[in-house]
Amino acid sequence: MYQWIFYQSKSKYFSKKAMSIIKLSVFVSSLLFILASTSGFTQNPFDLTDLDSGQLLLNLSVTEQTSVEQDTLNAALAYSAQGRDKIALQNDVNAKMTTTLEVVEAISEIDYSTGQYYMYIFRPGRPLRDDIQNPIWRAQQGLQLSSKNSDVLLETVGQLQSMGLEINRLNYSLSGETFDQTSDSLLSIALEKLQSRADETAELLNKSSASLVEVTINGNRNPGFFQPRMAMMESTQPDNSQFEAPSAAPGKSEVSLSVSAKALLSP
Repeated sequence: MYQWIFYQSKSKYFSKKAMSIIKLSVFVSSLLFILASTSGFTQNPFDLTDLDSGQLLLNLSVTEQTSVEQDTLNAALAYSAQGRDKIALQNDVNAKMTTTLEVVEAISEIDYSTGQYYMYIFRPGRPLRDDIQNPIWRAQQGLQLSSKNSDVLLETVGQLQSMGLEINRLNYSLSGETFDQTSDSLLSIALEKLQSRADETAELLNKSSASLVEVTINGNRNPGFFQPRMAMMESTQPDNSQFEAPSAAPGKSEVSLSVSAKALLSP
């Protein structure tokens, strides 16, 4: 039995639903051809020399694109401390991050993860003799937060700033769920257009049927605007100031989908 129906996806972001739509469409269209065909293809089913008399192979392509409002707010923060006592510094960072995690763990609407833990010699300028013999160390650990509830996240970020953490990044992005839903919608539109074009071409050429026998998908998304990474403050000792919650506004992400297909036109 020859395998002459191909499905290929070049984007890791397509959902199972989108793949199911493609597979079902290709299977149904291909089944019609199998029933009507009197001789099978070789392993290279789309070699023009293998087409039956009166059959044509048509190459089609379509690109769909839309803008979607970003629905997830992300924040990257860090706590750092510096001094000459390495053990005291690490204890300081450890205690602060423990308290920080207790705060975010209590908020169910926020997803979080800790970042890398750094411990390194801090040399802001030309080192003095004491800095060489007894260097200044800096300890730092990061924290990433994300939520679809921007008000809750922004309020939490302000609270963490008051606790001594500093913002490195604050930006909106498009969630995977929204991207999958948008891709599914674009895929349905693209398949309908491809089949419609194949049917129209078949009618113009006096062919009785047009079946999509190969479909290739290329998709991508532009995550939108990312704010640049802000430099860490030189002072690492919190002043216990009360911070107002920062502000952020969502942008738009571009989601595009290109679908190409081979359509078999039969007499």
